[in-house]
Amino acid sequence: MKKYILFFILLSLLFILGCKEKNQDAILSIDEVSVNLICKQQANTNECTNQKFKDFQSFQIFKTALESAVKMSEKIDYAAEYNLSITFQDQTTKDFHLTLGTNRDMKGLLVDLKNTNQGYEIPIAHANKLRDLIRG
Repeated sequence: MKKYILFFILLSLLFILGCKEKNQDAILSIDEVSVNLICKQQANTNECTNQKFKDFQSFQIFKTALESAVKMSEKIDYAAEYNLSITFQDQTTKDFHLTLGTNRDMKGLLVDLKNTNQGYEIPIAHANKLRDLIRG
């Protein structure tokens, strides 16, 4: 009898967690999400422009790049290329500094504005997808 109760509880938890994941995916597919890039033009750097992305495909490129970013162990010294702000359906926002440069062999740099002493490296493949999207 205990085995059946334990099995039922486990099955219920799996069902609840599965529903939660579907709800999170549904939030990301709503048109109310947006990505804003504000150019932080620095001396001796490439030109950049402010941009806003409201389409789901662009949002997914940013989301994948952010999720793939790896925490850096060393202290960072950087110049931000963009202020990146992501607005979700519930109107909450996440703010970052984003630096990509133009060298397609270099990783990108992401810094959460809540802790500007901690950097995250965006893998080259995802950094290049962002470069392509931003520079069109």
